[in-house]
Amino acid sequence: MPFIRQIVLVLAATAAAGCPNDPLTPETSPDSSTATAVSSLGIGRPCDVLADAGHNQAVYNNQALECPSRICLKPLDGTGEADTGPYCSSECSTDSDCVGATRDLSDPNDKRCTTGYTCGVEFVIGSLCCKKLCVCKDFLAGPLQTPMACNPSQNNGGTACAEWQ
Repeated sequence: MPFIRQIVLVLAATAAAGCPNDPLTPETSPDSSTATAVSSLGIGRPCDVLADAGHNQAVYNNQALECPSRICLKPLDGTGEADTGPYCSSECSTDSDCVGATRDLSDPNDKRCTTGYTCGVEFVIGSLCCKKLCVCKDFLAGPLQTPMACNPSQNNGGTACAEWQ
């Protein structure tokens, strides 16, 4: 019985200590001493897409445990120059939903987004087909346009994502 009591005490102490990746723990950006409610979504946290993708390939991991939304992105690099790594994203409706952590320019090892985030569609296949996500602007050569495959007015009232729903 004393052994079980020790295990319970250790588990209780561990739970009380919290976890640094707790999705309810607000993050602060390097240039701000105040936390925002939106940053609790983890947007901009470094994560692993579990794939080796080049500049011309967009990939995602929709089971990324390090992301509160479970969505880790590495978008297609439309600029050919982005040195930004994969990051946690989240579904969104507008750009204001996409406040997130950005790069600490004084840290050469920091590969987080430099230019901020925008809300838009990045994928036209897979489980994230036609879903609006927070996308780092470092990867964009211009405004993020909704793909024609995701526009119901161009697709007889539907989208190309019916098979993924």
